[in-house]
Amino acid sequence: MKSGFVNIFGRPNAGKSTLLNALMGEKLAIVSHKVQTTRHRIKAILNEKDYQIIFSDTPGIIKPEYKLHEKMMQSVKGALEDADVALLIVDINDNWNECDAIFSALKLRVPAVLVLNKVDRTNKERITEAEAYFSAKPYVKKTAAISALTGINYKNFCSLY
Repeated sequence: MKSGFVNIFGRPNAGKSTLLNALMGEKLAIVSHKVQTTRHRIKAILNEKDYQIIFSDTPGIIKPEYKLHEKMMQSVKGALEDADVALLIVDINDNWNECDAIFSALKLRVPAVLVLNKVDRTNKERITEAEAYFSAKPYVKKTAAISALTGINYKNFCSLY
């Protein structure tokens, strides 16, 4: 049986916890409109016949301003060390340059799938532009455009693993 660690990274409120819940098929992580709801890594294990995936939902990546933020960013750094694959999640309506700066600063040593989330809140042109923008980045191996909340394109995304 194959197994591996897939860690989810992104800015606050990009949909990391919503994606984890969708991948697992149940609510394991708190989902809230408030930023920084996830304060520690949340791990979930997906067992299938031929493989096992350990998913890790991390706190939103921010510039630490006080001790709690510093601790939360230590969780992110820890997740970087044990990842076999990184899921980089972007709210498609966020500033892509800021997201790129964050992901570039991670200095990933593992393959990354960039997930464009919340596609239900935009148009096809913006999705196409975002896919082109992020596909050109050296840290991105594949892209997927989904809505973790509504399930749009979710089955196509799941076929990646």
